[in-house]
Amino acid sequence: MKKLSTLFIMVSTSMVSCAQQPIGFNSMSESEVLEYNSDKAVMNQIYCEEGKTRTGSRIRRRECRTVGDWVEHNFRTQQIIQTMSVGRPFN
Repeated sequence: MKKLSTLFIMVSTSMVSCAQQPIGFNSMSESEVLEYNSDKAVMNQIYCEEGKTRTGSRIRRRECRTVGDWVEHNFRTQQIIQTMSVGRPFN
């Protein structure tokens, strides 16, 4: 029984360590992102956008997503804006 539990622990540990780590696109250079995108379909390519820097902060804000995620994000944002503007008079 002890050998079985030891085997189970070893197998589960190796499975966790073999799990794919997320890729940090925000820390990649433009050339690294271009290299990553070279063999990807358009909707799966990564696009990074430089965000506005907050006042008093020298830390740049960069957000990287797939093109498909950006399309979905922009569509949802457009729907929210349209929902908020319904029922308002045009003055």
